[in-house]
Parts: sequence; C-alpha cells; structure tokens
Amino acid sequence: MRNWVILMLMVVVSVHAEAQNSGNINLGMILKQVGAYHPTAKQAALLPRQGSAYLRYARGGFDPKVFFEQREKTFKTENYYTETSAGINIPTWYGLDLKAGYEKNDGLYLSPDMKTPANGLSYVGIDIPLLRNMLTDKRRTGLRQAQLFKEQSEAMRLELLNELAQQVVQDYAGWYFAWQEKEICRQAVALLNERMNAIRFEYQAGSKSAADTIETSAQLGSFNILYRNANVKEYKSRLMLSAHLWNENTEPVNIKDNMAPDFTGLDFLDSMLTAFPDTLVSAGIQQLQPGLQIMDLYVQKNKLEMQLNKQAMLPEINVKYRALSPGKFDFPEGSSMRMNSTFGLGINSSLFLRKERGEYELSRIAWQESGYKLQQKIRETTQKVGGLYREAITYANLSRDFAVISGQYQQLYENEKTRFNAGDATVFMVNMRETRWIETRLKLNEYRQKQVQSATLYLEMAGVIGRIF
Repeated sequence: MRNWVILMLMVVVSVHAEAQNSGNINLGMILKQVGAYHPTAKQAALLPRQGSAYLRYARGGFDPKVFFEQREKTFKTENYYTETSAGINIPTWYGLDLKAGYEKNDGLYLSPDMKTPANGLSYVGIDIPLLRNMLTDKRRTGLRQAQLFKEQSEAMRLELLNELAQQVVQDYAGWYFAWQEKEICRQAVALLNERMNAIRFEYQAGSKSAADTIETSAQLGSFNILYRNANVKEYKSRLMLSAHLWNENTEPVNIKDNMAPDFTGLDFLDSMLTAFPDTLVSAGIQQLQPGLQIMDLYVQKNKLEMQLNKQAMLPEINVKYRALSPGKFDFPEGSSMRMNSTFGLGINSSLFLRKERGEYELSRIAWQESGYKLQQKIRETTQKVGGLYREAITYANLSRDFAVISGQYQQLYENEKTRFNAGDATVFMVNMRETRWIETRLKLNEYRQKQVQSATLYLEMAGVIGRIF
C-alpha cells in the first residue's frame, strides 16, 4: 500500500511543477487552491486535532490526583474537632489504584475511629478490583476507544478529501471538455463562414447555384446553434468549478471568461489505471478505502463495549489495604503490617443480573451487526471497483478508436475540400464530410470525458484520489 502513497505524491509534484510552466489554468493549480483554502479541506484538517483531543481527554482518566481537605468545628471557644487530610491517588493501566496520604485529627468530640497520633498518621496503600473490572473497566475501555477514534478521525479526514478531490476533478474535467466542445463548434463555424463567403461570391458571379448557398447557409445555422449551446454548457461548467475556489481570506473566487483549461493534470489518470488494475486494488481495499476503515474501527469499538459489558456480569470484589505509620511516612523497619494497617473487602453483585445480561446481549448484537455490515460493504465496494475499472478501460479503448475514426473523417473532409476547390466536388459532399468529421470530434470529446469520469470515480472508490491534496 505504500507504493500507492509514493505514486500519488509523485503525481502531485509533477502536476504542480507543470502548473508553474503553463499559461492556462490546469488541474494542478485548481487542486492547490482547493487544498489550501476550501472550507471542506479546512474542516478535514480539524478532524485529526479532534481525535488527538479526545485521546488526551481519555488519558486524563489515568492522571494522578492530589487532594487536600480540612474540616473543623468550634463552638463556644471549644474545639469540637479538626480533621485534616491530604494525599495522592495514582491510577494504573492494570486497574490498580496506588494511594498515599497524611491525616491529622484532634478535638474534644472527635470520633474514636478518626483519632490520630499527635504528629499525624501517614499511609500508603493499594485498591485492587477482583473479578469485575480486573481485566478491563470503563477507564481502560474509554482509552482504547479513544485510540481507535484517533485512527478513525484520520480516516474521516481522508474520506472528506476523497469526496472533495473526486468532485473537483470531475468538475474540472466537465469544464475542460465543455470548453473543447465549444472550440470544436467555433472552429466549425469559422470554417463554414469562410466557405459561405466564397460560395456567395461565386453565386453572385454565376458559377454557383442558389441551392448551394441555401444548403451551406442551413448548415451554418445548425453549427451556430451547436456553438451557442456549447457556449452555455461551458459557462455553466466553469461556474460549477468556480464553486470550489476560495482565496486566503475565505472569499469566493470565480474563473474569468478569458481563461482556458489545460489537459495537464488529467493525463495522470491513464497511468494510474495502467499501473494499478482493479485486482490489485481489490486485494487491499479495506486498507485503502477510508469508508471501510471507519466501519472497521467502529466494529472494534463495539467489540470493546461488549467486552466491558461482559465484565459487568462478574461479581464486584474490591480489596483495599493501607500500611500506616505515625508521623510523616516514617515506616519503622520490621513493623508489623497487621498491627499498623487497615484492610477492607467489599463484595457487590446483583442476584439475577438481568440488567447486566441485557446490556451485554445488546452490545454483542451491535458488534455482530456492525461486522455483517462491514462484510457486505467490502463486497459491494469490491464489485463497484471492478465495474468502474472495466468502464474506464472501455471508454479509454473507445477514445483511441474514435481518435482514429476522427482522423480518417478529417482526411476525407480535406480530400473533398481539395476536390471542391478544384471544381470536382459538390457543396453537398463537402458539407456532408465536414458534418461527419465534426460529429466524430464531438463524440471523441464525449468518450474522453466519460473516460476521465469513470477513472476518477474508480480512484475515489479505491480511496486514493483524496491523497493528491
């Protein structure tokens, strides 16, 4: 999978390098602008930060905590009690809590179990959960889920960029091929205008019939209609592409009327299809496709939740031990742990475990359900990848075939025009040859656009096109 990333980086470098040497707008320039200033690109950049913040929040459950508390009561100049306590609690990954503290209590009416030596009482100890919460608990599960969410946020970033890149490339291709269509029609109108002027002059001289002028005028009118339609199509596609463009001040930017698109940047799609067939993509689709990565991480999070709920069905047994010492942590050597210590044992369990068993069953179903959805999504994505690849290859072959056919019709048109100028051909034959040539050029332009669209959708489905930013 590393080869994918390396190749995509090479593509970006080459596209941007070409962008600096081109007089027209090309895809590299558009992608650079979109990647830097588009709101969706900025939104995508926030997601890894969100994942890191969530992970930091979860790690906070293992932060050591210090505490200090003092309570006292004085009534009619008598000190009923003064209770002072301070200490530190250190959670560990293994579910144990290490504790250390100091207490000093005195007063006339102090509860006997709260009495301490005159110089206070220090302690160190440990809280140990047995059975429930021993293998995992909410704190550890939350941290594992936060680690998964951090990975998920990166996959979500790639998914956003993947969709954005696909739309931008599609819209750029739409503008480029609409501009090409307009240019084809403009050139056809220009050629026909020249011939119309020549035929009108010859008609006035008496060497051409009125039918020749009428036929040429009718064809010129039809080409003018095609040109006006292509002009509107180019304008609309240019506006659609402009919708992706913003400047550094988050202000919308429109492509000017006098700007023209360049094919530079779109040519990398052919090399991508050749170097990475659908069989290679399908083999690593789960590692490449960000949508599948998100679903896989969601399955893992559900599994952690199920494991936590399984632990909740065990009895809760907590053991607490404190080693005590008069004064401030002055533990004499050889002191009896039993004589200078406190020990606690707590047991808690539901008799029927109906709540716990219900939560566990619900979480197990959620885990299985998400796993089944992932399996089906992998299958669907693999099939779509294969279909889009075959479609892109088909349109690439059709484009090559139509390029040959278009060249042949151009040659026929040029030959017919030469014969016409020599007086050996009719206006009808010249117009027919020209019409067929223009039709094949427009069809070739259509197939090339479909080829780019299919290749772009293929790379989006493979999950790699978003890496060009």
